[in-house]
Formats: sequence, structure tokens, C-alpha cells
Amino acid sequence: ILSFVGLRFGDFKVAINNSGWWSRGTEIANRATQEMMIRLNRYDLFFDETGEVWEELQSEMQPDWQGPRNDRVGENQNNETEGMGVDDATLTSVCSGEWYGSGDMMSGSNENLFTIWKTEDAEAKDPEKSILDADAMYDLCMAEENTLSALEDGDHCYKCPDTGSCVPPYSLVLMARLHLTGNDISKLDSLSELISCDTLKSTWTAGVQGDFTMALKTCVNWSIRMASDDTKNKDGMITMQNTSIAVTNPCPFPIRFRATVVDNLFPTTLPNIVRYSSSYYATKMSKEDTNGMYEANENDNAYDRSDGTPLSGVYETTDETFQMIYSDAIVGRDMVLAVGSAGVTIIAMVIHTQSPFLTLMGLFQILLSFPLAYFVYYFIAGLVFFPFLNFIGIFVVFALGADDVFVAVDKWKNARHELPYGTTEQVAALALPDAAYSMLLTSMTTAVAFFGTAICPVGPIVCFAVFCGLLITFDYMMNIFLVFPALCLYDKWLLAGSKNCCVNFDWCCGRKVEDEDVFASNTDLALQATATNTDHASSNEEGAHKHMAERNEEERQGLLEDEHKTLIHRFLDGYYIILHKFRWLILAAATAATIGCTVFAAQLTQPANSDVALLPDSNEYQMHWAWKQNLLSNELAKLEGSEAILLWGVEPADTGTHLDPDTWTTLVLDDEFDPKSKEAQSYLLDFCDRLFESFGRVKEDYECPMVQFDGWLKDQSTSDTPTMAYTANCKGASSAPVPSDVFDPCIIAWSKDVNNMSILQVDGSVKVIEVRTKSNVSYDASQKLLKEEWTTYEDWLENERQDSAPSGVDKFYHSDLAYWWFDTNNQMMKTAYGAAGIALFCAAVVVYISTRSFVLTTFAAIAILYVLVAATACLVGLGWTLGFLESVLFAILIGISCDFVIHVGHAYTMYSGDVNRGRRSHFALTHMGPSILAAAFTTFMAAVVMIFTEITFFRKFAVILFMTILHSTIGCFVVFLVLCDCFGPAEPTKAYDAMKAKICGSSKKE
Repeated sequence: ILSFVGLRFGDFKVAINNSGWWSRGTEIANRATQEMMIRLNRYDLFFDETGEVWEELQSEMQPDWQGPRNDRVGENQNNETEGMGVDDATLTSVCSGEWYGSGDMMSGSNENLFTIWKTEDAEAKDPEKSILDADAMYDLCMAEENTLSALEDGDHCYKCPDTGSCVPPYSLVLMARLHLTGNDISKLDSLSELISCDTLKSTWTAGVQGDFTMALKTCVNWSIRMASDDTKNKDGMITMQNTSIAVTNPCPFPIRFRATVVDNLFPTTLPNIVRYSSSYYATKMSKEDTNGMYEANENDNAYDRSDGTPLSGVYETTDETFQMIYSDAIVGRDMVLAVGSAGVTIIAMVIHTQSPFLTLMGLFQILLSFPLAYFVYYFIAGLVFFPFLNFIGIFVVFALGADDVFVAVDKWKNARHELPYGTTEQVAALALPDAAYSMLLTSMTTAVAFFGTAICPVGPIVCFAVFCGLLITFDYMMNIFLVFPALCLYDKWLLAGSKNCCVNFDWCCGRKVEDEDVFASNTDLALQATATNTDHASSNEEGAHKHMAERNEEERQGLLEDEHKTLIHRFLDGYYIILHKFRWLILAAATAATIGCTVFAAQLTQPANSDVALLPDSNEYQMHWAWKQNLLSNELAKLEGSEAILLWGVEPADTGTHLDPDTWTTLVLDDEFDPKSKEAQSYLLDFCDRLFESFGRVKEDYECPMVQFDGWLKDQSTSDTPTMAYTANCKGASSAPVPSDVFDPCIIAWSKDVNNMSILQVDGSVKVIEVRTKSNVSYDASQKLLKEEWTTYEDWLENERQDSAPSGVDKFYHSDLAYWWFDTNNQMMKTAYGAAGIALFCAAVVVYISTRSFVLTTFAAIAILYVLVAATACLVGLGWTLGFLESVLFAILIGISCDFVIHVGHAYTMYSGDVNRGRRSHFALTHMGPSILAAAFTTFMAAVVMIFTEITFFRKFAVILFMTILHSTIGCFVVFLVLCDCFGPAEPTKAYDAMKAKICGSSKKE
């Protein structure tokens, strides 16, 4: 019923988008949230004459800032052509040539089709091929012509009225055609007709190529100079990659030059070759056009990528929309693989249990855990956001759910072997509490590892952690409620002589006669015992435990010999003989392996940048991103840095539900902000000089709003014809600061007069002032660089707030998306360490509870240490770095790594009294070995199936799961067992029992 209610009324839907992957509720996140509110609504706030927009933003929760733009307040008021795909202003810009090299061409908001080209030997140590070669230029030209034809067929491109055909893309081919026509821009839209691809190839002689290369070098050097610090260029020389370059004449091309057409080695290689280049197509921006282009590229292969010789290309949009569409599409395909892992699990359960009935109950156990977990997730935990990440739980619950089934079935079969003449009730009294206790311990460590990850302030990670933790919890409960009763029915049917193949395969496969006779005899005795004890059913459990307590160890060992007749037990017997015989040698090898893995694992480092790849390296859209990093424009962008925003008048806050991206925040104003006093005005006027001296201007001609306001006052006060805005509002003020009663109307009038949106007001009072400054890092810089830049800014601003800023303007702060992304990564890392600590502590406690022995707990810790360092060493060998995804996965899988050791450690203590360590180790191995191997096999197969997914997070989870289970098996069967066989205590619980007796004795005396 709860499962039905959860799925039927819980508004179940999967969010297959990229929303929510930012930290929320932290200092940096709260700052960025309010800055983003101002940024997205600046136009509407600036032109709001009634105060309605201000009121709505402060009182009504705004939707996800990464969601559809037309959901936000007044978003379409300044973009009447949105959704139409084409507008007259853009068309005019394209056809006049102004679009080429402009910000609109490269802007992500315009979603232009964007191709990256690479020569076939671009990644070689000493590349020789160049896109400037005649054959490569011809191939590039033909590929662009074919792509333009496909764009025309889909009506996705801008067409100039004169020709009615798509305008050519911004690329080396366009520049080459301009070069050959004497840089005549008047016939830009008909260049392809004037100089066809064949003509370009035939005229592209070595001399022409050399002249063109020199022109490119001039443009490149000029671009580098513009991106570099002016103080480094006074002598006309700049240094890049240890090479000095003379900067002389400006770029000769008639269109604006962008360093997207050459790679970052072009300026320093001799001879100058181009390994990577790009083409920008002027395409429409509507959703229908973007989807149409995606379909043409992905499904129809309509866009020419060349054939790889001498170059190859990959397509994307400037906003990386293709990657987002593709990622959303493959989530469903990746989920189909979950069915494959379910099939593997079902087959493994059938083989291991030899009972379709028990397999069916185990399958119900796993399947029901999903809707039950969702019921609690939605109705009790109140989580309405269900990210695609949660579907990893399907793989996890199938793998670990099968483990619980194997443990329960093996515990029952072991109990039946130990009580061959016992009733079903007696066997249940012996097996089920032990199985429930053992599964509780392992389920607890795994669930705690997941729940521990919920300390993360990133919504999808929290939702994933909570949901998977609930899955593990309900899987355990369903095992108790479904599999345990099924085992009782299973046993009763066998005792009744059932030969139904759905109950057990043995009857179908043909049992030996002597085995049938023995089983029949045992069945008769069990039925007689059942009849005899009908009136004493309430004492069955007590009798079973008394029977076991009185049995001597020799009799128990004899009974267990029957258990070892199966193939798996004979294999484990043989393995133990080898382990015991060479135990000291194996111990030395295990020690050396652990030390070696520890050294190798220590080489795991953090990534060089903070970018997170959603798709594998072989995917076209991921290749596009990777190739783009080699363009010179990317390196120049890093030299230029990014833009940081300083805000006065807005408090850092995020008032939305942090675990639901659809509810973002309201605008929170700083009621103490008051810039009217002369002290505040003077501070704001002088502030920017100190700021720019320390960090630089975002642009050479940028001035702070107060500085611009001061200049405007000086100009207006000396003008013979001052504007109405000045005469009506400024009372003759000649410079800042102005009288307090004049400040608001005067500066507001100035902002309206010059259309400066850095000053935002409502009801004649200034509410927000914004200053733009330079940030010297980009969002994908390393965590170290991002942290240094954030700390440097914050320390400088804190000194300003404490020492210089007067009251009313002393609560300002800075923000940048790069810092927000840094905070997201940083919080992920903190989550990983915190969750790992929680998981390790829980694992240690659970191991001690299960073994009641400090010695065995130490052995288990050593085995877990081996698992972690060995798995980490393997990942280092695969070239992994410790990014935030890897960190979170490590934290989660610590809980999984100790499951096998807990089972074996618990079995080691099942003998009471003083029993030889070899005998205990042998019993633990043969008693729990089959279920552990079966669980390892199903988890291996689930991981193998999951490796074939495309989402990077899924694949990385699969790899870590595979490595963890592999080394958990080795850690359990080799490291832990050899430690037990060499040094294991004969009475492992002696200290615990003595302590318990002392405590209980003291309590009784009191």
C-alpha cells in the first residue's frame, strides 16, 4: 500500500537536467545567489517606475535561475524576439560584417553552431600537419560548404537578403578568402561564389600561405598584447611560453580578429602551424532551431566532420546545448542497463538458492524497496526533487540486495545442516536471528555511508545520499518481511516431500537415491518432532538454543562436514589448506602489497582544473570541450581573467528550499545601506582607485559609477546647456560628494540620463550600487588558484570594511560565478572527508559490535585499509584525480568495503570458549564464504554492466564499485583471514565477556 501511495501520489518524476549542481546556504553561495538575482532582473528593476517588480522579487519565491528564462519576473520585457530565432538587429549585424568576431558571435546565449577542427597529428610530440596547408584548407572549405547546405535545408541559419543563402562562418577559410580579395568586406555574403573551394586550393601557393601566415601572426600578437598586462608591453615585446614576441602593426583583416582560429602553440612554433581551429556559424537561437540542429548533427550526421585526413571536426553550440540535450537523452538509455544488472542478479540468485520461489521473493524484496524508499523520501523527508543521480540506487540495491538474500539463504541452509532432525521452527530460531543480526550490521555501515554524504550543501548529492540510504534500509526490512517467511515455507515444503521444481531444483536435476533416503529419514524425524512439539511450540526457540549449547565441539564439527560436500565448500576447504600452509609467506606478501599500494595511492592528486566532465572523453561533445582548451582564445581568456561584482545594498541570502532547485530565493535588501552621507559618498568615490590598483580594471575604459557620477556633475555644472536631469535634481552641485538631501534624486537622475544600470532605485531611494572589477582566475582554474584569489579579495575587502568604510556602506561584498563553482567543489571535498570519517567510525563500531573483540577489530581495520589503498592505487593507475565526484564516491564506498569483513569476523566468533584459531578461521571461511563469493559476483556483474553507461558519474561509480568489491574480496579472503590464521585469538570475546560480566555483576549488586 505504501509503495502504491508513494508512486501514485508522490508526484514521481525524474529531473534529467543540470539544475541544482551548485552549493547553497554557504557564505559564497548566498552572495552569488543575490548577485545573480540582481543580474537576471537588472533591466526590470532599473525601469520599474511603480515598485511592483521590487515588491514581487522580495515577496515571491523565484524559480530556478538555470531554468527557462521566461519564468522569471519581466524576463521577456527586454527581449521581444526571444523564441522567434531571428531578429532584424542580428540580421543587420550579420550581413554588415559586424557580427564577425563580436561578442554576439561567441556568446553562449546566442547558441551559434560552433565547430572545432584538429589536424590528424595534432597530439603528436612534433606535429607536422597544419590546417594552413592547401589540402587541409580545401577540406575545411568543403566541410563548411556542406554544413552550410544542411543549415539551409533546415532553415537554421541567417540569410542575407541579397543572396538568400546562409552567410559563411567565421573561420580561417573566411579570412583566407578576404586575404585573396584584398580584404574587401563589401561582398562578404558572396565570397564563396567569388572564390570557390577549388579556386582556393588552386591559388593557395606556398607564397600565398606564407603571406597569410604572417598576417595571422600579426593579428595573434596584437590579440596577446590586448589580453596581457599593459605594463609588460611598454617595450613592444611580450613573453609567452618562454618565447619573446615583437608586437608591431594591428591586424590587417577587415573583420574583428578572434584567437579562436589558431591554437595556443601557433605564436611560438617554428614554422608556424595551426593544429586546432574553429568555425562559428551564424545560426538562429530559438529552441526549435537548436533542437533541429542537434537532430541534424546527432541522428542525421548532416554536418560535415571531414574524414580525419588531414583534419577532423566536432560540433557543438556556443552554449554547449548539444551536450545538455544528449545528456538528458542518454539518461534513459543508461537506465535500461539497470535492467541488465537486474537480470544478472536474478540469474545469480537462481543458481545460488536453487529455488525459483526464493529468487522471486528476493526479487520482490529488492523491487519493493524502491517505492517504499520513495514514499519516505517524498512524504516524510519532504524531498520533491528527484535527480537522475538517484538511479544509481538501482544498481546499488540490486547488488547489495542480492547479498542479503544470499546471507539469509546460507544461514538457513547452515542451520538445517546443524539441525538435520530439527523442525522448521527450530531451524528458524537458530538461523534467522543470526542472519538478521549479520545483515543489520552490514546494512548499517552501507546506509550510514550514504546518509553521511547528506551533509553536502549540493542538492542532488543530498537527494542521492538520502534516497540510496533509504533503499538500503528498506531492502533490509523487506528481506526480514519477505525472504525470512519464504524460507520457512520453503523448508516446510521440502519436509513435506515437495518435488515442485519451482520450490527447489534438486528434484528436477535428479537426486541420488542414498541422498533421498537420508533426506526422507530426516524429514520423517523432523515431522515427528513437529508433531511431538505441537503443544510446546512456545518453547521451541529455547530448546533449540539449549540443544546447541550442550552439543560438544566434536559433534558440531562432524555435522559441519556434511556441509562441505558441495563443490563450493570443497573449493574453500582446499583454499584454506593452501592459506594455512603458506600463511606466513602470504602474510608477508599482503603486508608488502599494502605498503606498496599505500605509496602508490599517495600519488593521487587533485585535478588541474575544476571542470567536471559529464560525458566520456570519446564523446563528440566532450571532445569538443577538450579540443577547445587548445585554442589560443582559451589561454588568452585565462590571461584576461573574469569579472567579479561588488554589491552594496543586498544581503547575502538564499531563502528558498535548498534541496529543490525549482525554488530559488527572494531578493533580500540591506536595510542598513545608506550612501547619502558625505562620508559615504567620499568613500565610494575613492574606493575604486584603491580597488583597481590592487586587482585591475575589468576593462581599460571602465569607471565606477560614483566616479562617472562625479565626472557628470563637473561637466554639467560648467556646461552652458546642462540637461534637465541635472538642473531639476542636483541643485547646482559641481562634484561629489553632494548634500545628503540631494544625493538620491541627483544620482538617480544621472543613472536614468546616461542609462547606467549600476544604480538601482525604488521610490526615489538608491537601493543597490554595483561595481565591476577584475578577477584574475577563470571558473575552471585549479582549486588552489581559486582559493588564493578568493582569499586575497576577501582579505582586502575585509580590511576596507573594518578600517575605512563608514557606517551605511560597510556591508558590501564581492561575488563571481568562478568563486561559486570553487565553493561547490570545495564543499564536495569537505563532504567527502566528513562522510568518510563518519563511515570509518561507523565501520569500526559495527566491526567491534559484530566481533566483540578489539583484536579482530584491528584486523578488520587493516583489511579495510588495504581495500582503500589498493582501490585508490588502481585508480591512480587509470589516471584518475581526486575531483569532487571521485571524493563523494570514495566516501560512500567505505561503507561497502567493510561488509565482507564483518560477515567473516562475526563467523569467527561463533564458536564459544577456547577454540584453536585455525579451526575458527576455517569455519569462518567455509561458513560465510559461499554467500560472500555470490554477493561479490553479483556486484561485479552489476558494476560491469554499469561501466557501459555513458554518464561519467555512473561510469566512475561502476569503476570504483568494481575495484572496491574486488579488493574487498581480497581483503577478506586474504588479508583478514591470514591475520586471523596467524594471530587470531582463541577466545576472541573473552575481554568483552569479562567486561560485560563485571558491569552486569555490579549492576545486580547495586
